[in-house]
Amino acid sequence: MNASATTSTGISRPAPSAPSAPVTGWRPVFADSLMTGGATAVCHALGAVTSLLLRCWLSPAQMGLWQGLKLFLSYGNYAGLGASKGAARELAAARGSGNLAAARQGLHLAFTFNTITSTAYAVLLAAAALIIAYQAGTWRTAWSVGLLVVAALTVLQRYVTFRVTILRAEQAFRATALLAVWEAVVTLLAAGTATWLWGLPGLYVGTCAVLLSSWLFLHLAAPWKLCWAWDGARIGRLLAIGAPILLAGVVSSLLRSLDKLMILAYLPDREYQLGCYSLALMVGAQVYGVGNMFSTVMGPRYCELMGRSGDPRTVALLAARASHLQAAVVGMVSSVAILAGIPLLSWLLPEYRAGLPALVWILPGVVALCVALPASQYLVAVDRHKRIVPVTAAGVLAAAAANHWALTHGGSLAGVAVATSIAYLVYAGLIVRVSLWPQLTIGERAGYVGGLALVIGATTALAVGMELWLPWSATDPADTAIKLVVAACGWGVLVFAGVRWGAWAELWGKPS
Repeated sequence: MNASATTSTGISRPAPSAPSAPVTGWRPVFADSLMTGGATAVCHALGAVTSLLLRCWLSPAQMGLWQGLKLFLSYGNYAGLGASKGAARELAAARGSGNLAAARQGLHLAFTFNTITSTAYAVLLAAAALIIAYQAGTWRTAWSVGLLVVAALTVLQRYVTFRVTILRAEQAFRATALLAVWEAVVTLLAAGTATWLWGLPGLYVGTCAVLLSSWLFLHLAAPWKLCWAWDGARIGRLLAIGAPILLAGVVSSLLRSLDKLMILAYLPDREYQLGCYSLALMVGAQVYGVGNMFSTVMGPRYCELMGRSGDPRTVALLAARASHLQAAVVGMVSSVAILAGIPLLSWLLPEYRAGLPALVWILPGVVALCVALPASQYLVAVDRHKRIVPVTAAGVLAAAAANHWALTHGGSLAGVAVATSIAYLVYAGLIVRVSLWPQLTIGERAGYVGGLALVIGATTALAVGMELWLPWSATDPADTAIKLVVAACGWGVLVFAGVRWGAWAELWGKPS
């Protein structure tokens, strides 16, 4: 029988099954991860095909413009000022404490607030589109029309992403996995066909079709309705909880997109350069998606464990263990992306080849971002998320300074990638320092850092070293195959060591 634990509020609750295990044990985590991972693999395969087809049918300049428009569309998710983040966190914690009725009422309040604020953001985008329409420039019409389309889609996207956030907080990962596959299929069929027929305007039409199909899917998969409701005091409470989380998300999004923004701001042929660089970004997004997949499954469980135990150290131990597992998966994926992706993409998309050298340098930074995800999610779970903002801001400043130096000293796109990776590493180190580090003993710190060094050294660092020793331009298929075999052997030795001598074998045990 589990022991009891007294929370900071004085409520006695059962202790978790193990000091570093989720409330329900690791097996449901692996089941959800396999489901989400399978869906992610399908989505990545379909997404890769879609991305390659779009780059076949669009010029690098057009693709660069689309990358910029997607930034503005993604920023629409922050229009809710954190109300949805606060409501989702309350719902995830309520699964551990049992107070679900009040948490569900907060969802209706967040829906109302989201709709109002996303509409206001859409109006601002439409006004910007009209202003750009009267400016000089080769791409002014494309920017203006694109911003109008983004404005029209903002409210719909905010609704879709909020419903997905709710499903994740409820740990309904089957529905979110199916939605992800559905979106990938519709994107390939609708956006791909429309782009093939009508070029960049067709891509706008296809994006509209994808969001509408997602709305229909959610209406059928989660038929319960979000209703209009208003309670100023309760909304203020949700904002107090969620606004710091949102602000952290905004700064984090800026950190991940600053290289794109600075390419647009600094280079004269900005659309073309960003289009070429987007090839490295495409692969980086695929790798980050794998890391985010595992974090999506674990994030609500940190909140659930905190709601059950009330002990931040217990959650920190769980996040530290999850970091090692996540690094092992992401490290191997990044290795394959470096060793096989570069020669393959250089053959498939020679017009974009100028952006390929950046790929080998951006992926180590992406791996660092993935490893940092459990640390940032820990801060959200234990209600210390305000610490994320200054740490991420420091990463943004590092990225701005490093990219500025690279772009003003004749640095190529590879130089931008190096600067960005350095900033990602700075951010990862700082977020771990303010989150997990104070909760770990000296021995646990050594194990945490040593485990990450072993994992990343046996995967990503090995792949980068082989790619620098025998660059893609000098390889033939046999050389690439040999490098992949070496990387796979290194990863296999790592996993064997983790199961044989480490704590990974214990993860399959049942909760007590």
